[in-house]
Amino acid sequence: MREQGELTADRVSKVQFGRMLRNARKRAGMTQNQLAEISTVSVRAIRDLELDRTGTPRVQTVRLLSDALRLVGARRTELEAAAGLRAVRSLYDELPAPSTALALPLAREEEAASLTRLLRSPGHQLIKVTGPPGMGKTSLIQSVAGELHRTEFMPVISLDRIGAAPHGRHEASLRLVRRVAEVIGCDTALADVAGSLASHEVLLVADERDLDDRDQQDLRVLMQLCRGLRVLLETCTVTADRTGETSFTLFPLHVPEWSRQTSGAAGAADSPVVQYMLSRCAPLYPEDVSAPETLAAIAGICWHLDGIPAALESALSWLLIYEPAELLRIAEESPARLAASPSGEHASLVDWVRHALATLPESGLHTLHRLVDAPPWTVKDAVALLTGSVADAEGSLRDLRARGLLRRVKSARGEPQRFVVLNLVRHLVRSAHDPRPDPYGTSVSWGGLHHVRPLAS
Repeated sequence: MREQGELTADRVSKVQFGRMLRNARKRAGMTQNQLAEISTVSVRAIRDLELDRTGTPRVQTVRLLSDALRLVGARRTELEAAAGLRAVRSLYDELPAPSTALALPLAREEEAASLTRLLRSPGHQLIKVTGPPGMGKTSLIQSVAGELHRTEFMPVISLDRIGAAPHGRHEASLRLVRRVAEVIGCDTALADVAGSLASHEVLLVADERDLDDRDQQDLRVLMQLCRGLRVLLETCTVTADRTGETSFTLFPLHVPEWSRQTSGAAGAADSPVVQYMLSRCAPLYPEDVSAPETLAAIAGICWHLDGIPAALESALSWLLIYEPAELLRIAEESPARLAASPSGEHASLVDWVRHALATLPESGLHTLHRLVDAPPWTVKDAVALLTGSVADAEGSLRDLRARGLLRRVKSARGEPQRFVVLNLVRHLVRSAHDPRPDPYGTSVSWGGLHHVRPLAS
């Protein structure tokens, strides 16, 4: 049986709280004055605690110090036990292990490390992982949550996606509090759930699409009552940041810029994304995978699909019937065709982009009109091309970026960031005004884009 704070009485009696506090402070690289400033505990109190000049410290004092030192999991529980606080039973024995991804999402190691740091840090109790469909949000969340559950002694309550109830209403059996209560094994009243979680460091993972207004309100109450509760929500909705929320947005992967005129992409051989695609291509075309033209074709496919993970995985499924050179020609004519697999999987990405375009405000449409065919541009370049004030232009660019309609182009260190409109967006908008049929029969309805004006360079 594994317990988060399991310490024998003999071991606790031999551990001096002061020495443990001092060691934790030094590991954090803090002076006593710095710890006092962050924790709001006085310098004198910290000095007395480290010298074991006081009796049993107050519960609130220990928790303030633990928060300031960013102690989590076993180290936090051990310090509390050494202070004479009641060791709390871990939820590990009661909770099923969370669903885990078979492998880390394609080239998302940096994002996984960054999200893990946020979850370990105080001040980030509610984190929303957002971005368009197909960016790998679910896989990233599963990977990070599974690793925290396995190595950080942070039990995870993972609520599987349930989808919308009939007529868009949530049945009582599907409410957030009831679902959490069923997982941890307690009564379904909000007070009972809060009481069961109040003394634990625990991570709650859910999909925001499953939460209605009442669920959102109950979640806020749980976070207020359970200060050790961390919440990780997946969402595709772009909203203004609210107090107490931290947004973590997933964007397309970096891919080399590609042009047929220059016979490929510079740096394609060093791109992790291109190398991954080549490794998946190798079993099907072992005799061609090392050819320069295959590298150039794969780099072109990655570029036309904007480095969107789900679109790249869909393109790989087409390799069963098209070789890389032919697949590149399809990507040039109709990237939307490759964004969904032959079985129709990942079609939601195309639908999402179409909906995002159809619901853009007039300022966003004007910005796309001016920038859609422009080569990679900086914010300064874009402002020069747009009419209106600098503030309006910057606001429109920020909105397009937040909606996932722009892609960042990798720039040299120290240079301004550059962006381009997604190739997928270019194709979908042009298709709304092109009377010619798609040569590959892409089945997409464009009724919502009737008001988008033709674009000019």
